[in-house]
Amino acid sequence: GPDFGYVHKEPLFEAAASLDSFGNVEVSPPVSVAGKEYPLGRILIGSSFPASAGRRMTRLVRDFLYAQCIQAPVELYSDWLAVGNVNEFVNFVPTSDKKRFRMLLASPAACYRLFREKQKEGQGEATMFKGKGTALGTDTKRVTINKVLSNDVLAQQNQYVQRCIDWNRDILKKELGLLEEDIIDLPALFKLDKQGKAVPYFPNTVTMIVLARNLGIPKPFGPMAGGECCLERRIRALLEPLGLCCRFLEDVASYHGSLGEVRCGTNVQRRPFTFQWWHFTP
Repeated sequence: GPDFGYVHKEPLFEAAASLDSFGNVEVSPPVSVAGKEYPLGRILIGSSFPASAGRRMTRLVRDFLYAQCIQAPVELYSDWLAVGNVNEFVNFVPTSDKKRFRMLLASPAACYRLFREKQKEGQGEATMFKGKGTALGTDTKRVTINKVLSNDVLAQQNQYVQRCIDWNRDILKKELGLLEEDIIDLPALFKLDKQGKAVPYFPNTVTMIVLARNLGIPKPFGPMAGGECCLERRIRALLEPLGLCCRFLEDVASYHGSLGEVRCGTNVQRRPFTFQWWHFTP
């Protein structure tokens, strides 16, 4: 249609894999890094750990993205995830201050801090996943804060996941010119599958849909403390002061159970920049 186009790249000798999904191609907001301007942001793609034989995006697609120059790609480490897409641990939301945005990162450490707070407040028996056991294919009647915090295997797995995310955090700070104050850590938990890859323990809120200042966030079904999900309450406390509206969407049966979230079945038509990228010299 008018003002729309597409590029079709099909590898001849490589099979397309999960890292070729468009959840593994994100773009940062406009940034300035070490005096260099990126008026259309920078492409973020997930890859394997350096010097490993893990999964990577098909070379044909990687080469095409690198050839664009203007949005100079940043390769992140996403092969630790079962699906392996960068949008599973990083996202961006708009703000009205000088920075114009905040970067969101999934954070097991933030989740453990929150759960310990609630445990100290006497909420240790608060139950997760109320009414969602069937959809998750497991007995979730007694998944409590106390049980999560006493699960040493889960704690070790999330320490590993946090190290993977911290590796990416350092890369993103350097390549996007960010400070710690530009980053918001959203509580998240993961568990490792039989292949040692990470999958979300509860619906992954960082994979939200950003519709200007309205956020469509996967409903986490976290521990109910004081009649309210403590995860939802914490996320609101982090994001609403920025002028953002949090709307939690139930996607357990439709997407989360198949290792996806609501973004996997939705799309957003964005308003293009007035900036004419073809006039810019990288």
